[in-house]
Amino acid sequence: MRPEEMDRKLEPVTQGLSEQDVLSPYNDATSDRIHESKEKMQQWTKEDYLNSQQNVDRINHELTETIRGGEAPESSRVQDIIRQHYESMTQYYTPTADVYRGLGELYVEQPEYKKLFDSYHPRLARFLCEAMRFFADHKLK
Repeated sequence: MRPEEMDRKLEPVTQGLSEQDVLSPYNDATSDRIHESKEKMQQWTKEDYLNSQQNVDRINHELTETIRGGEAPESSRVQDIIRQHYESMTQYYTPTADVYRGLGELYVEQPEYKKLFDSYHPRLARFLCEAMRFFADHKLK
């Protein structure tokens, strides 16, 4: 299924942000990652896409619970959830440490993404960014 044919929950969030905007600051293989992502998504069914979105929603809810529970971004429980987040990203492309760290920063810096994540919890975007940075620094070297 072509990405534009899917009923995208996050589509308004990404309007005005191209793949190049997301990936270009982080490595020289941007076009390869964009191509990889598009090729993978071309093979998806609508069910694949909806399953992906349900997984993202589950991860966001689990992270919200860890925030409410007072856990730190580097706690083992949070890092296990972040590992699942990273693995979900590999459905699109395989992020390097720099790209994954940069994606977390994008979640805080871009108002549309921040609004989306903070709709789960007012601190989720920042918390996710910090947890992703820790994961990138310690697991993706």
